[in-house]
Amino acid sequence: MFQIRLMQVADLGKVVRLQDHCYADEFYESPQVVSQRLMLYPQSCWVAVYQDKIWGYLFTYPSKLSQINPLGAEFGQYEQANCLYLHDMAVSPDARGQGVASALLQSALAYAGTLGLGHLALVAVQNSASFWQQQQFISDTDLGEQARAALATYGRQALYLTRSV
Repeated sequence: MFQIRLMQVADLGKVVRLQDHCYADEFYESPQVVSQRLMLYPQSCWVAVYQDKIWGYLFTYPSKLSQINPLGAEFGQYEQANCLYLHDMAVSPDARGQGVASALLQSALAYAGTLGLGHLALVAVQNSASFWQQQQFISDTDLGEQARAALATYGRQALYLTRSV
C-alpha cells in the first residue's frame, strides 16, 4: 500500500520525471519553477510513495477564488486567502486505479480545513475535468479578464473548477 507524505527536496528529481511522463509538452514547467514552488509552500505539497517510487504528487497553495496562476509562473502569495489552489497533480500510469489521486485530494481537503479555507480551485487540463467533476468540482466561468488570460495559458480546453470544502 502507498503512503501520502509531505514532499521533500530529495523528491524533486522523481517529481519532475513524473511530470514529464504524465503531461504533454505544452504543459512543461521547468525544474527550477517546480523547486521554487516547493520552497514557497512546503507544507502543502504532497507525494504518494510506494516502496521507493513516487506514484503521484500534488502541489497546492492558499489563494483566492478566481485567481488563476498562469502556466509556468511562480505561485502567488495572498493575504486573506479563501481557497486552496490545486496547481498540479500527476499520478504514475503504474498507480492508476489504486486511489492515489483521491488520497492526494483528501490531503488537500484536510489542509484547507486546517487553514479555515472554504473552497478548493484548479485548472483541469488533458481531459481530466470528468475526474474532478466526480470529486464534486464544478466549472466556474464567471472570471475576470486577468483570470481568463491566465486560464488561456493552459490551452483552449482548460476549465477552471471549484468546490466547497
